[in-house]
Amino acid sequence: MTIHRRMSARLSASVQFAAIALLAAAVGFFVPGTASAKNQPKPAAHASRPAARAPSRSSRPSGNERGHGPASGASHPGMHDRSNVGTTRNRDGSTTFHNSRGAEITRNREGHVASFHDTRGHEARFGSNGRVREVRGNGMTVSRGPRGMRRTVVERDGMRRVAYGHGRGYISRPYSYHGHTYYSRAYYGHGGYYRSYYHPYYYHGVYLHGYMPAYYYPPVYYGWAYNPWPSPVAYAWGWGGSPWYGYYGGYFAPYPVYPSAAYWITDYMISASLADAYAAGVAAGVSGNAARLRNPGGAHLVYASFDVGNTTTPPTMTKAVKDAISEEITRELAAAQKTQDPSDGSTASLATLLADGQPHVFVANAGLTVTSAGQDCALTEGDVLSLTTPPAQDAATANLQVLASKQSECAIGAAVDVGLDDLQEMQNHLLANIDNAMAQMKDHPGQGGLPTPPAAAIQGTTQAPYAADAPPVDPNGAAELDQQAQQGAQLEQQVVADATAPDDSTGAAAPAGNVAVQEPPPAPVRHAGPITIALGQSEADVTQNKGQPVNIVKFPTKTIYIYSDMKITFVHGKVSDVE
Repeated sequence: MTIHRRMSARLSASVQFAAIALLAAAVGFFVPGTASAKNQPKPAAHASRPAARAPSRSSRPSGNERGHGPASGASHPGMHDRSNVGTTRNRDGSTTFHNSRGAEITRNREGHVASFHDTRGHEARFGSNGRVREVRGNGMTVSRGPRGMRRTVVERDGMRRVAYGHGRGYISRPYSYHGHTYYSRAYYGHGGYYRSYYHPYYYHGVYLHGYMPAYYYPPVYYGWAYNPWPSPVAYAWGWGGSPWYGYYGGYFAPYPVYPSAAYWITDYMISASLADAYAAGVAAGVSGNAARLRNPGGAHLVYASFDVGNTTTPPTMTKAVKDAISEEITRELAAAQKTQDPSDGSTASLATLLADGQPHVFVANAGLTVTSAGQDCALTEGDVLSLTTPPAQDAATANLQVLASKQSECAIGAAVDVGLDDLQEMQNHLLANIDNAMAQMKDHPGQGGLPTPPAAAIQGTTQAPYAADAPPVDPNGAAELDQQAQQGAQLEQQVVADATAPDDSTGAAAPAGNVAVQEPPPAPVRHAGPITIALGQSEADVTQNKGQPVNIVKFPTKTIYIYSDMKITFVHGKVSDVE
Protein backbone atom coordinates (compact mmCIF):
# COMPACT_ATOMS: atom_id res chain seq x y z
CA MET A 1 0.00 0.00 0.00
CA THR A 2 2.94 2.42 0.58
CA ILE A 3 4.12 2.01 -3.00
CA HIS A 4 0.57 2.52 -4.30
CA ARG A 5 0.15 5.77 -2.33
CA ARG A 6 3.45 7.16 -3.63
CA MET A 7 2.49 6.33 -7.20
CA SER A 8 -0.98 7.88 -6.71
CA ALA A 9 0.50 11.11 -5.40
CA ARG A 10 2.63 11.48 -8.52
CA LEU A 11 -0.01 10.51 -11.09
CA SER A 12 -2.83 12.64 -12.35
CA ALA A 13 -6.36 11.40 -12.00
CA SER A 14 -6.54 10.46 -15.66
CA VAL A 15 -3.27 8.58 -15.57
CA GLN A 16 -4.34 6.84 -12.36
CA PHE A 17 -7.58 5.78 -14.00
CA ALA A 18 -5.68 4.43 -16.99
CA ALA A 19 -3.38 2.48 -14.73
CA ILE A 20 -6.35 0.96 -12.89
CA ALA A 21 -7.94 0.04 -16.21
CA LEU A 22 -4.76 -1.68 -17.38
CA LEU A 23 -4.53 -3.57 -14.07
CA ALA A 24 -8.11 -4.76 -14.37
CA ALA A 25 -7.47 -5.89 -17.94
CA ALA A 26 -4.41 -7.83 -16.82
CA VAL A 27 -6.38 -9.57 -14.05
CA GLY A 28 -9.16 -10.40 -16.48
CA PHE A 29 -6.60 -11.90 -18.86
CA PHE A 30 -4.92 -14.25 -16.42
CA VAL A 31 -7.80 -15.50 -14.30
CA PRO A 32 -9.94 -16.92 -17.14
CA GLY A 33 -6.85 -18.58 -18.59
CA THR A 34 -6.19 -20.40 -15.32
CA ALA A 35 -9.79 -21.52 -15.04
CA SER A 36 -9.86 -22.89 -18.56
CA ALA A 37 -6.69 -24.85 -17.95
CA LYS A 38 -8.25 -26.49 -14.91
CA ASN A 39 -11.36 -27.41 -16.82
CA GLN A 40 -9.57 -29.08 -19.71
CA PRO A 41 -10.37 -32.81 -19.87
CA LYS A 42 -7.59 -35.20 -18.85
CA PRO A 43 -6.38 -37.78 -21.40
CA ALA A 44 -8.19 -41.05 -21.06
CA ALA A 45 -6.22 -43.86 -19.48
CA HIS A 46 -5.19 -46.72 -21.73
CA ALA A 47 -7.88 -49.29 -21.09
CA SER A 48 -5.92 -52.34 -22.21
CA ARG A 49 -2.90 -51.84 -19.95
CA PRO A 50 -3.53 -52.11 -16.19
CA ALA A 51 -1.65 -49.89 -13.81
CA ALA A 52 1.88 -51.01 -13.09
CA ARG A 53 2.50 -52.66 -9.76
CA ALA A 54 5.55 -52.60 -7.58
CA PRO A 55 7.74 -55.62 -8.33
CA SER A 56 8.11 -58.33 -5.73
CA ARG A 57 11.35 -58.93 -3.88
CA SER A 58 11.74 -62.32 -5.55
CA SER A 59 11.14 -61.05 -9.06
CA ARG A 60 13.88 -59.89 -11.36
CA PRO A 61 12.37 -56.89 -13.13
CA SER A 62 14.29 -55.23 -15.89
CA GLY A 63 14.14 -52.35 -18.29
CA ASN A 64 10.90 -50.47 -18.82
CA GLU A 65 8.61 -53.51 -18.82
CA ARG A 66 8.08 -53.52 -15.07
CA GLY A 67 8.83 -49.84 -14.45
CA HIS A 68 11.01 -49.93 -11.36
CA GLY A 69 12.88 -46.76 -10.35
CA PRO A 70 13.72 -43.71 -12.42
CA ALA A 71 14.68 -43.80 -16.05
CA SER A 72 18.32 -43.47 -16.98
CA GLY A 73 19.53 -39.96 -16.31
CA ALA A 74 16.70 -39.15 -13.88
CA SER A 75 17.49 -37.49 -10.59
CA HIS A 76 16.04 -37.56 -7.12
CA PRO A 77 14.82 -34.57 -5.12
CA GLY A 78 17.57 -32.75 -3.33
CA MET A 79 20.36 -34.75 -4.91
CA HIS A 80 21.87 -31.80 -6.79
CA ASP A 81 21.93 -29.54 -3.73
CA ARG A 82 25.33 -29.69 -2.04
CA SER A 83 23.80 -28.11 1.04
CA ASN A 84 21.82 -31.34 1.43
CA VAL A 85 24.99 -33.30 2.28
CA GLY A 86 24.57 -35.15 5.56
CA THR A 87 22.98 -38.14 7.27
CA THR A 88 19.39 -38.63 8.41
CA ARG A 89 18.29 -41.23 10.96
CA ASN A 90 15.14 -43.05 9.81
CA ARG A 91 12.33 -44.35 11.99
CA ASP A 92 13.27 -48.00 11.40
CA GLY A 93 16.81 -47.47 12.68
CA SER A 94 18.38 -47.21 9.23
CA THR A 95 20.31 -44.15 8.07
CA THR A 96 20.16 -42.27 4.77
CA PHE A 97 23.26 -40.40 3.67
CA HIS A 98 23.55 -37.78 0.89
CA ASN A 99 27.12 -37.23 -0.25
CA SER A 100 28.67 -34.28 -2.06
CA ARG A 101 28.40 -36.09 -5.41
CA GLY A 102 24.61 -36.12 -5.16
CA ALA A 103 24.24 -39.83 -4.33
CA GLU A 104 21.82 -41.20 -1.72
CA ILE A 105 22.93 -44.21 0.34
CA THR A 106 20.75 -46.00 2.90
CA ARG A 107 22.26 -48.37 5.46
CA ASN A 108 20.32 -50.82 7.61
CA ARG A 109 20.48 -51.04 11.40
CA GLU A 110 23.55 -53.27 11.20
CA GLY A 111 25.39 -50.69 9.11
CA HIS A 112 25.22 -52.62 5.81
CA VAL A 113 24.37 -50.70 2.65
CA ALA A 114 20.71 -51.39 1.80
CA SER A 115 20.14 -49.16 -1.25
CA PHE A 116 21.89 -46.61 -3.43
CA HIS A 117 21.03 -44.22 -6.25
CA ASP A 118 22.81 -41.32 -7.87
CA THR A 119 22.24 -38.46 -10.31
CA ARG A 120 23.13 -40.64 -13.32
CA GLY A 121 20.16 -42.92 -12.75
CA HIS A 122 22.28 -45.73 -11.28
CA GLU A 123 20.57 -47.73 -8.54
CA ALA A 124 21.54 -50.65 -6.35
CA ARG A 125 19.70 -52.83 -3.86
CA PHE A 126 21.50 -54.97 -1.29
CA GLY A 127 20.49 -57.93 0.86
CA SER A 128 20.31 -57.87 4.64
CA ASN A 129 23.87 -59.26 4.71
CA GLY A 130 25.20 -56.30 2.71
CA ARG A 131 25.73 -58.26 -0.50
CA VAL A 132 24.49 -56.73 -3.73
CA ARG A 133 21.15 -58.07 -4.94
CA GLU A 134 20.38 -55.86 -7.94
CA VAL A 135 21.96 -53.00 -9.88
CA ARG A 136 20.25 -50.80 -12.49
CA GLY A 137 21.72 -48.37 -14.95
CA ASN A 138 22.66 -47.77 -18.59
CA GLY A 139 19.52 -49.62 -19.68
CA MET A 140 20.59 -52.80 -17.85
CA THR A 141 19.40 -54.68 -14.78
CA VAL A 142 22.07 -56.82 -13.12
CA SER A 143 20.91 -59.21 -10.39
CA ARG A 144 22.58 -61.82 -8.23
CA GLY A 145 21.09 -65.21 -7.39
CA PRO A 146 21.59 -67.27 -4.23
CA ARG A 147 24.84 -68.81 -5.50
CA GLY A 148 26.17 -65.42 -6.53
CA MET A 149 25.49 -66.01 -10.21
CA ARG A 150 25.20 -62.75 -12.12
CA ARG A 151 22.24 -62.18 -14.46
CA THR A 152 22.17 -59.21 -16.85
CA VAL A 153 18.90 -58.20 -18.52
CA VAL A 154 18.41 -55.65 -21.29
CA GLU A 155 15.02 -54.78 -22.79
CA ARG A 156 14.97 -52.67 -25.91
CA ASP A 157 12.73 -52.37 -28.97
CA GLY A 158 10.40 -55.08 -27.67
CA MET A 159 13.25 -57.59 -27.33
CA ARG A 160 14.55 -59.05 -24.10
CA ARG A 161 18.11 -60.32 -23.68
CA VAL A 162 19.03 -62.29 -20.56
CA ALA A 163 22.74 -63.11 -20.16
CA TYR A 164 24.44 -65.33 -17.57
CA GLY A 165 27.93 -65.37 -19.09
CA HIS A 166 29.88 -68.27 -20.62
CA GLY A 167 27.60 -68.22 -23.67
CA ARG A 168 24.47 -68.90 -21.60
CA GLY A 169 21.17 -67.01 -21.70
CA TYR A 170 18.27 -66.30 -24.02
CA ILE A 171 16.98 -63.70 -26.47
CA SER A 172 13.22 -63.12 -26.66
CA ARG A 173 11.68 -61.55 -29.79
CA PRO A 174 8.02 -60.58 -30.33
CA TYR A 175 6.17 -61.47 -33.52
CA SER A 176 2.60 -61.60 -34.77
CA TYR A 177 0.51 -64.59 -35.79
CA HIS A 178 -3.08 -64.07 -36.98
CA GLY A 179 -3.20 -60.69 -35.28
CA HIS A 180 -1.95 -61.96 -31.92
CA THR A 181 1.42 -61.32 -30.28
CA TYR A 182 3.73 -64.21 -29.51
CA TYR A 183 7.31 -64.36 -28.27
CA SER A 184 10.06 -66.64 -29.51
CA ARG A 185 12.91 -67.32 -27.11
CA ALA A 186 16.23 -68.66 -28.33
CA TYR A 187 18.09 -70.31 -25.43
CA TYR A 188 21.87 -70.46 -25.88
CA GLY A 189 24.28 -72.78 -24.09
CA HIS A 190 26.81 -75.58 -24.57
CA GLY A 191 27.68 -74.23 -28.01
CA GLY A 192 24.13 -74.50 -29.41
CA TYR A 193 20.60 -73.24 -28.95
CA TYR A 194 16.97 -74.31 -28.82
CA ARG A 195 13.70 -72.41 -29.15
CA SER A 196 10.55 -72.01 -27.07
CA TYR A 197 7.35 -70.04 -27.67
CA TYR A 198 5.21 -67.88 -25.38
CA HIS A 199 1.95 -65.98 -25.36
CA PRO A 200 1.82 -62.72 -23.33
CA TYR A 201 -1.05 -61.78 -21.04
CA TYR A 202 -1.83 -59.71 -17.94
CA TYR A 203 -2.52 -61.25 -14.56
CA HIS A 204 -3.16 -58.94 -11.60
CA GLY A 205 -1.62 -56.13 -13.60
CA VAL A 206 1.65 -58.01 -14.20
CA TYR A 207 2.73 -58.71 -17.79
CA LEU A 208 3.51 -62.45 -18.02
CA HIS A 209 4.62 -64.86 -20.74
CA GLY A 210 2.88 -68.24 -20.76
CA TYR A 211 4.55 -71.26 -22.36
CA MET A 212 3.23 -72.51 -25.72
CA PRO A 213 4.26 -75.96 -27.04
CA ALA A 214 6.00 -76.27 -30.39
CA TYR A 215 4.25 -79.58 -31.16
CA TYR A 216 0.93 -81.19 -30.33
CA TYR A 217 0.01 -84.83 -30.02
CA PRO A 218 -3.25 -86.71 -30.56
CA PRO A 219 -5.55 -86.86 -27.52
CA VAL A 220 -4.93 -90.60 -27.21
CA TYR A 221 -1.26 -89.97 -26.40
CA TYR A 222 -2.07 -87.64 -23.49
CA GLY A 223 -4.58 -90.17 -22.18
CA TRP A 224 -1.98 -92.93 -22.36
CA ALA A 225 0.48 -90.74 -20.43
CA TYR A 226 -1.75 -89.89 -17.46
CA ASN A 227 -3.66 -93.17 -17.14
CA PRO A 228 -2.08 -96.03 -15.14
CA TRP A 229 -0.08 -98.59 -17.06
CA PRO A 230 -1.09 -102.27 -16.81
CA SER A 231 1.65 -102.81 -14.22
CA PRO A 232 4.42 -100.70 -12.66
CA VAL A 233 7.66 -100.61 -14.66
CA ALA A 234 11.24 -100.36 -13.41
CA TYR A 235 13.58 -98.06 -15.32
CA ALA A 236 17.37 -97.56 -15.18
CA TRP A 237 18.27 -93.92 -15.75
CA GLY A 238 22.03 -94.38 -15.96
CA TRP A 239 22.91 -91.34 -13.85
CA GLY A 240 25.54 -93.10 -11.75
CA GLY A 241 28.50 -91.41 -13.41
CA SER A 242 26.90 -88.00 -13.85
CA PRO A 243 28.53 -85.23 -11.76
CA TRP A 244 25.19 -83.61 -10.97
CA TYR A 245 23.82 -86.85 -9.51
CA GLY A 246 26.88 -87.29 -7.33
CA TYR A 247 26.40 -83.72 -6.16
CA TYR A 248 22.65 -83.93 -5.44
CA GLY A 249 22.40 -87.63 -4.59
CA GLY A 250 21.53 -86.84 -0.98
CA TYR A 251 18.60 -84.67 -2.06
CA PHE A 252 16.93 -86.68 -4.79
CA ALA A 253 16.38 -90.35 -5.56
CA PRO A 254 14.25 -91.67 -8.46
CA TYR A 255 11.17 -93.84 -8.00
CA PRO A 256 11.99 -97.55 -7.88
CA VAL A 257 9.08 -98.27 -10.28
CA TYR A 258 6.68 -96.20 -12.39
CA PRO A 259 2.92 -96.86 -12.37
CA SER A 260 2.30 -94.36 -15.21
CA ALA A 261 4.13 -91.96 -17.51
CA ALA A 262 3.27 -89.06 -15.18
CA TYR A 263 5.58 -90.52 -12.50
CA TRP A 264 8.35 -91.08 -15.04
CA ILE A 265 7.98 -87.46 -16.23
CA THR A 266 8.30 -86.34 -12.59
CA ASP A 267 11.78 -87.84 -12.27
CA TYR A 268 12.62 -86.61 -15.76
CA MET A 269 11.81 -83.04 -14.75
CA ILE A 270 13.50 -83.10 -11.34
CA SER A 271 16.67 -84.61 -12.78
CA ALA A 272 16.72 -82.01 -15.57
CA SER A 273 16.29 -79.24 -12.98
CA LEU A 274 19.15 -80.50 -10.83
CA ALA A 275 21.40 -81.01 -13.87
CA ASP A 276 20.72 -77.38 -14.84
CA ALA A 277 21.47 -76.28 -11.28
CA TYR A 278 24.78 -78.11 -11.31
CA ALA A 279 25.74 -76.67 -14.70
CA ALA A 280 24.86 -73.18 -13.47
CA GLY A 281 26.95 -73.73 -10.35
CA VAL A 282 29.93 -74.89 -12.40
CA ALA A 283 29.60 -71.83 -14.65
CA ALA A 284 29.56 -69.61 -11.55
CA GLY A 285 32.48 -71.50 -10.00
CA VAL A 286 30.35 -72.85 -7.14
CA SER A 287 29.53 -76.54 -7.60
CA GLY A 288 33.06 -77.78 -8.20
CA ASN A 289 34.57 -75.73 -5.38
CA ALA A 290 31.89 -76.85 -2.94
CA ALA A 291 32.45 -80.48 -3.91
CA ARG A 292 36.19 -80.24 -3.20
CA LEU A 293 35.61 -78.36 0.03
CA ARG A 294 33.04 -80.64 1.57
CA ASN A 295 34.57 -83.98 0.70
CA PRO A 296 38.08 -83.76 -0.75
CA GLY A 297 38.46 -87.51 -1.00
CA GLY A 298 35.27 -88.56 -2.75
CA ALA A 299 31.77 -87.79 -3.95
CA HIS A 300 29.90 -84.78 -2.60
CA LEU A 301 26.26 -84.87 -1.57
CA VAL A 302 23.84 -81.98 -1.16
CA TYR A 303 21.23 -82.99 1.39
CA ALA A 304 17.66 -81.85 1.78
CA SER A 305 16.77 -79.29 4.40
CA PHE A 306 15.20 -81.22 7.28
CA ASP A 307 14.82 -81.14 11.04
CA VAL A 308 18.04 -82.52 12.52
CA GLY A 309 16.26 -83.14 15.79
CA ASN A 310 13.90 -85.62 14.13
CA THR A 311 15.98 -88.62 13.13
CA THR A 312 13.04 -90.24 11.34
CA THR A 313 12.95 -87.53 8.67
CA PRO A 314 14.78 -88.73 5.55
CA PRO A 315 17.42 -86.43 4.07
CA THR A 316 16.01 -86.80 0.54
CA MET A 317 13.00 -85.36 -1.22
CA THR A 318 10.13 -87.45 0.18
CA LYS A 319 7.84 -89.69 -1.83
CA ALA A 320 4.85 -87.56 -0.75
CA VAL A 321 6.42 -84.48 -2.34
CA LYS A 322 7.20 -86.35 -5.55
CA ASP A 323 3.68 -87.78 -5.65
CA ALA A 324 2.31 -84.22 -5.44
CA ILE A 325 4.40 -83.28 -8.49
CA SER A 326 3.09 -86.36 -10.32
CA GLU A 327 -0.49 -85.35 -9.57
CA GLU A 328 0.22 -81.87 -10.95
CA ILE A 329 1.63 -83.40 -14.15
CA THR A 330 -1.37 -85.70 -14.44
CA ARG A 331 -3.72 -82.69 -14.32
CA GLU A 332 -1.70 -80.93 -17.02
CA LEU A 333 -1.81 -84.00 -19.28
CA ALA A 334 -5.56 -84.27 -18.82
CA ALA A 335 -5.98 -80.56 -19.67
CA ALA A 336 -3.83 -80.96 -22.80
CA GLN A 337 -5.99 -83.87 -23.94
CA LYS A 338 -9.08 -81.66 -23.81
CA THR A 339 -7.54 -78.61 -25.51
CA GLN A 340 -9.63 -77.64 -28.53
CA ASP A 341 -7.52 -74.79 -29.92
CA PRO A 342 -3.75 -75.42 -29.85
CA SER A 343 -3.01 -71.70 -30.27
CA ASP A 344 -5.09 -70.71 -27.23
CA GLY A 345 -2.54 -69.27 -24.81
CA SER A 346 -4.92 -69.34 -21.85
CA THR A 347 -4.03 -72.97 -21.09
CA ALA A 348 -0.65 -71.88 -19.70
CA SER A 349 -1.86 -68.85 -17.74
CA LEU A 350 -1.88 -68.64 -13.97
CA ALA A 351 -5.47 -67.43 -14.10
CA THR A 352 -6.56 -70.70 -15.76
CA LEU A 353 -4.36 -72.84 -13.52
CA LEU A 354 -5.57 -71.34 -10.24
CA ALA A 355 -9.24 -71.05 -11.19
CA ASP A 356 -9.98 -74.61 -10.03
CA GLY A 357 -9.51 -73.72 -6.35
CA GLN A 358 -7.18 -76.70 -5.83
CA PRO A 359 -3.67 -76.68 -4.31
CA HIS A 360 -0.91 -76.61 -6.91
CA VAL A 361 2.76 -77.58 -6.84
CA PHE A 362 5.62 -75.64 -8.44
CA VAL A 363 9.23 -76.65 -9.01
CA ALA A 364 11.86 -73.87 -8.94
CA ASN A 365 13.51 -73.43 -12.33
CA ALA A 366 16.16 -70.87 -11.29
CA GLY A 367 17.91 -69.52 -8.24
CA LEU A 368 15.78 -66.96 -6.38
CA THR A 369 16.13 -64.92 -3.22
CA VAL A 370 12.68 -64.67 -1.67
CA THR A 371 11.17 -63.33 1.55
CA SER A 372 10.06 -65.48 4.47
CA ALA A 373 8.84 -63.85 7.72
CA GLY A 374 10.58 -60.64 6.71
CA GLN A 375 13.94 -62.32 6.11
CA ASP A 376 15.70 -63.28 2.89
CA CYS A 377 16.18 -66.95 2.04
CA ALA A 378 17.23 -68.87 -1.05
CA LEU A 379 15.49 -71.18 -3.49
CA THR A 380 17.40 -73.05 -6.17
CA GLU A 381 16.55 -75.32 -9.10
CA GLY A 382 14.62 -78.41 -8.03
CA ASP A 383 13.13 -76.97 -4.83
CA VAL A 384 9.40 -77.70 -4.53
CA LEU A 385 6.67 -75.31 -3.35
CA SER A 386 2.93 -75.54 -2.81
CA LEU A 387 0.28 -72.86 -3.39
CA THR A 388 -3.05 -73.39 -1.66
CA THR A 389 -4.66 -69.94 -2.00
CA PRO A 390 -4.55 -67.77 -5.17
CA PRO A 391 -2.97 -64.34 -4.69
CA ALA A 392 -5.19 -61.39 -3.83
CA GLN A 393 -6.48 -59.33 -6.73
CA ASP A 394 -4.12 -56.43 -6.02
CA ALA A 395 -1.06 -58.57 -5.21
CA ALA A 396 2.03 -58.90 -7.39
CA THR A 397 3.28 -61.85 -5.31
CA ALA A 398 1.90 -65.21 -4.23
CA ASN A 399 2.41 -66.88 -0.86
CA LEU A 400 3.67 -70.46 -1.10
CA GLN A 401 4.89 -73.10 1.31
CA VAL A 402 8.23 -74.86 0.85
CA LEU A 403 7.76 -78.64 0.46
CA ALA A 404 11.34 -79.59 -0.36
CA SER A 405 14.55 -77.58 -0.31
CA LYS A 406 18.26 -78.10 0.08
CA GLN A 407 20.39 -77.34 3.11
CA SER A 408 21.13 -73.67 3.78
CA GLU A 409 18.02 -72.64 1.81
CA CYS A 410 14.46 -71.69 2.78
CA ALA A 411 13.40 -74.21 5.40
CA ILE A 412 10.80 -76.88 4.71
CA GLY A 413 7.40 -75.59 5.81
CA ALA A 414 8.42 -71.93 5.51
CA ALA A 415 5.95 -69.52 3.90
CA VAL A 416 7.64 -67.53 1.15
CA ASP A 417 6.53 -64.69 -1.13
CA VAL A 418 7.22 -65.37 -4.81
CA GLY A 419 6.71 -62.85 -7.60
CA LEU A 420 4.03 -63.70 -10.15
CA ASP A 421 6.55 -63.51 -12.98
CA ASP A 422 8.78 -66.05 -11.21
CA LEU A 423 5.74 -68.25 -10.51
CA GLN A 424 4.83 -68.17 -14.21
CA GLU A 425 8.37 -69.20 -15.16
CA MET A 426 8.07 -72.17 -12.79
CA GLN A 427 4.86 -73.18 -14.53
CA ASN A 428 6.55 -72.72 -17.91
CA HIS A 429 9.35 -74.97 -16.69
CA LEU A 430 6.86 -77.71 -15.78
CA LEU A 431 5.06 -77.52 -19.14
CA ALA A 432 8.29 -77.48 -21.15
CA ASN A 433 9.60 -80.57 -19.36
CA ILE A 434 6.30 -82.40 -19.92
CA ASP A 435 6.67 -81.70 -23.64
CA ASN A 436 10.32 -82.78 -23.68
CA ALA A 437 9.53 -86.01 -21.85
CA MET A 438 6.59 -86.76 -24.14
CA ALA A 439 8.84 -86.25 -27.16
CA GLN A 440 11.46 -88.55 -25.61
CA MET A 441 8.95 -91.38 -25.12
CA LYS A 442 7.55 -90.87 -28.63
CA ASP A 443 10.91 -90.75 -30.39
CA HIS A 444 12.26 -93.76 -28.46
CA PRO A 445 9.25 -96.04 -27.94
CA GLY A 446 9.76 -98.76 -25.37
CA GLN A 447 13.14 -97.43 -24.21
CA GLY A 448 14.49 -98.99 -21.05
CA GLY A 449 11.49 -101.26 -20.75
CA LEU A 450 8.83 -98.51 -20.68
CA PRO A 451 5.49 -99.40 -22.31
CA THR A 452 5.27 -98.43 -25.99
CA PRO A 453 2.90 -95.53 -26.75
CA PRO A 454 -0.05 -96.15 -29.09
CA ALA A 455 0.80 -96.11 -32.80
CA ALA A 456 -1.52 -93.12 -33.32
CA ALA A 457 0.53 -91.12 -30.83
CA ILE A 458 3.78 -91.87 -32.64
CA GLN A 459 2.43 -90.97 -36.09
CA GLY A 460 0.15 -88.05 -35.26
CA THR A 461 2.52 -85.26 -34.17
CA THR A 462 1.53 -81.79 -35.45
CA GLN A 463 3.69 -78.67 -35.42
CA ALA A 464 2.04 -75.66 -33.76
CA PRO A 465 1.07 -73.16 -36.49
CA TYR A 466 2.44 -70.13 -34.63
CA ALA A 467 5.88 -71.77 -34.36
CA ALA A 468 6.35 -71.73 -38.14
CA ASP A 469 5.91 -67.93 -38.26
CA ALA A 470 8.55 -67.18 -35.61
CA PRO A 471 11.49 -64.96 -36.62
CA PRO A 472 14.83 -66.66 -37.34
CA VAL A 473 17.33 -67.20 -34.55
CA ASP A 474 20.32 -64.88 -34.39
CA PRO A 475 23.41 -67.09 -34.98
CA ASN A 476 25.58 -64.55 -33.13
CA GLY A 477 23.28 -64.48 -30.11
CA ALA A 478 25.70 -66.26 -27.75
CA ALA A 479 28.48 -63.76 -28.49
CA GLU A 480 26.10 -60.84 -28.01
CA LEU A 481 24.97 -62.25 -24.67
CA ASP A 482 28.57 -62.66 -23.51
CA GLN A 483 29.30 -59.03 -24.40
CA GLN A 484 26.20 -57.97 -22.47
CA ALA A 485 27.30 -60.05 -19.47
CA GLN A 486 30.67 -58.29 -19.47
CA GLN A 487 29.01 -54.88 -19.60
CA GLY A 488 26.75 -55.90 -16.72
CA ALA A 489 29.76 -56.96 -14.65
CA GLN A 490 31.42 -53.60 -15.28
CA LEU A 491 28.26 -51.70 -14.32
CA GLU A 492 27.86 -53.72 -11.13
CA GLN A 493 31.49 -53.16 -10.14
CA GLN A 494 31.20 -49.41 -10.71
CA VAL A 495 27.89 -48.95 -8.86
CA VAL A 496 28.87 -51.15 -5.91
CA ALA A 497 32.13 -49.23 -5.56
CA ASP A 498 30.19 -45.95 -5.50
CA ALA A 499 27.67 -47.34 -3.01
CA THR A 500 30.31 -48.61 -0.59
CA ALA A 501 32.76 -45.69 -0.89
CA PRO A 502 33.67 -44.00 2.43
CA ASP A 503 31.25 -41.29 3.53
CA ASP A 504 32.45 -37.74 2.80
CA SER A 505 30.19 -36.06 5.36
CA THR A 506 31.10 -35.17 8.91
CA GLY A 507 27.60 -34.09 9.91
CA ALA A 508 25.81 -36.00 12.65
CA ALA A 509 22.71 -37.99 11.82
CA ALA A 510 19.54 -35.93 12.08
CA PRO A 511 16.61 -37.66 13.83
CA ALA A 512 13.49 -38.45 11.81
CA GLY A 513 10.89 -36.02 13.19
CA ASN A 514 10.34 -36.25 16.94
CA VAL A 515 10.49 -40.02 17.06
CA ALA A 516 12.79 -41.54 19.67
CA VAL A 517 15.43 -43.34 17.65
CA GLN A 518 17.37 -46.36 18.84
CA GLU A 519 21.00 -46.18 17.81
CA PRO A 520 22.22 -49.10 15.67
CA PRO A 521 24.34 -51.65 17.56
CA PRO A 522 28.05 -50.89 17.34
CA ALA A 523 30.30 -53.13 15.27
CA PRO A 524 32.14 -55.80 17.28
CA VAL A 525 35.43 -54.52 18.63
CA ARG A 526 38.48 -56.58 17.72
CA HIS A 527 40.84 -56.70 20.68
CA ALA A 528 44.52 -57.36 20.24
CA GLY A 529 45.91 -60.49 21.85
CA PRO A 530 44.76 -64.12 22.02
CA ILE A 531 41.21 -65.13 21.08
CA THR A 532 39.37 -67.70 23.18
CA ILE A 533 37.19 -70.29 21.46
CA ALA A 534 35.52 -72.63 23.96
CA LEU A 535 33.16 -75.57 23.78
CA GLY A 536 29.53 -74.49 24.06
CA GLN A 537 30.02 -71.06 22.51
CA SER A 538 27.39 -70.01 19.97
CA GLU A 539 28.05 -69.09 16.35
CA ALA A 540 27.49 -65.44 17.27
CA ASP A 541 30.10 -65.69 20.07
CA VAL A 542 32.65 -67.10 17.66
CA THR A 543 32.10 -64.51 14.92
CA GLN A 544 32.22 -61.70 17.48
CA ASN A 545 35.58 -62.91 18.79
CA LYS A 546 37.16 -64.16 15.58
CA GLY A 547 35.23 -62.50 12.76
CA GLN A 548 33.51 -64.04 9.76
CA PRO A 549 34.92 -67.34 8.50
CA VAL A 550 36.42 -67.87 5.05
CA ASN A 551 33.87 -70.60 4.30
CA ILE A 552 30.83 -72.11 5.98
CA VAL A 553 30.04 -75.80 5.40
CA LYS A 554 26.59 -77.01 6.46
CA PHE A 555 25.61 -80.64 6.93
CA PRO A 556 22.26 -82.02 8.12
CA THR A 557 23.54 -82.41 11.70
CA LYS A 558 26.39 -79.93 12.01
CA THR A 559 27.93 -76.70 10.68
CA ILE A 560 31.65 -76.06 10.14
CA TYR A 561 33.28 -72.62 10.11
CA ILE A 562 36.58 -72.67 8.22
CA TYR A 563 39.16 -70.01 9.07
CA SER A 564 42.67 -69.59 7.71
CA ASP A 565 44.16 -71.09 10.87
CA MET A 566 41.47 -73.36 12.28
CA LYS A 567 38.22 -75.23 11.69
CA ILE A 568 35.33 -74.91 14.19
CA THR A 569 32.45 -77.42 14.29
CA PHE A 570 29.00 -76.53 15.69
CA VAL A 571 26.29 -79.02 16.65
CA HIS A 572 22.88 -77.51 17.38
CA GLY A 573 24.46 -74.05 17.12
CA LYS A 574 27.13 -74.68 19.80
CA VAL A 575 30.87 -75.30 19.45
CA SER A 576 31.54 -79.04 19.68
CA ASP A 577 35.05 -79.33 18.21
CA VAL A 578 38.00 -77.12 17.20
CA GLU A 579 40.80 -78.23 14.89
